[in-house]
Amino acid sequence: MYIGKHKYQWYAVYTRVNQEKKIASLLNEQKIEFYLPLIKKLRQWSDRKKWIKEPLFKCYIFVRVSYREFYRVIDMPGVVGYVSFGCKPQSIPDNQIENIKTIVNESEKEIIITRDKISKGITVEVNFGPLKGVHGEIVKICGQSRILIRITAMGCCIHTNISKDQVKILPPDRNRTKIKHQSVYKNRLSTSV
Repeated sequence: MYIGKHKYQWYAVYTRVNQEKKIASLLNEQKIEFYLPLIKKLRQWSDRKKWIKEPLFKCYIFVRVSYREFYRVIDMPGVVGYVSFGCKPQSIPDNQIENIKTIVNESEKEIIITRDKISKGITVEVNFGPLKGVHGEIVKICGQSRILIRITAMGCCIHTNISKDQVKILPPDRNRTKIKHQSVYKNRLSTSV
């Protein structure tokens, strides 16, 4: 497998169950850039409740590596391998990692992860608010716009609810849907929300 000489790219690494934080610690010790998105959850035990931080994506951690660090990551205890398609590790664009960071750091609403196959809709960009600059896909119009950020390399999606006033529809050349569908969704967006 060929990886560009000094080109650093993000990859998703598949880990053993409950090993994400341990691997993050090992990556930190070896000065390998990583990102482990953590969310706060209220955990209920029989005698108490406690807020804990747990990985947003169970059994995954993101690493930004070049050819020099690529195989060091695989050799770490608890690492199963890179997320691959067609036997080739799949890199993740920087903007998708930045979108995840923005959603995790700025979203006050619950974050939902799903692997459902969701039909494509109009692509929008958030104009202002804590998610400004994040691109997403309108999945549902009912009181609020539901923005979908696709993480192609992991085969899952992140959902968050935002107001229609916070999004703008991207021009047709940046939109993945056909122009004829755009006017339908624009009308729905302006009348249904």
